[in-house]
Amino acid sequence: MKVVTAFDGRALYFSRATIPFDRDGIGFAGYRKHLGIYAYRKAALQRFSGLEPSQLERAERLEQLRLLENGIGLYVAEAPRDTIGVDTEADLLRAEKALRGA
Repeated sequence: MKVVTAFDGRALYFSRATIPFDRDGIGFAGYRKHLGIYAYRKAALQRFSGLEPSQLERAERLEQLRLLENGIGLYVAEAPRDTIGVDTEADLLRAEKALRGA
């Protein structure tokens, strides 16, 4: 998953596609991969659970977009190194292998 952020770290958009699109081929080098570890206040979770899935969420299949579209801010931080995304059983096996140091 990819993310575009404001200068203060506030998430502007999440996508499964590479964003932003480098339309003119200028060699944009600010692409960021997203690793989701979330912490929410109770009130935000209660609000989220009462919201219908948004069109963007349904299109991208990313629940973070429901929060953003309803004015609930998400902030991201830089990770010290690259990570392994775990979306499939094969990814899980790779992650387990990396954690064992193999």
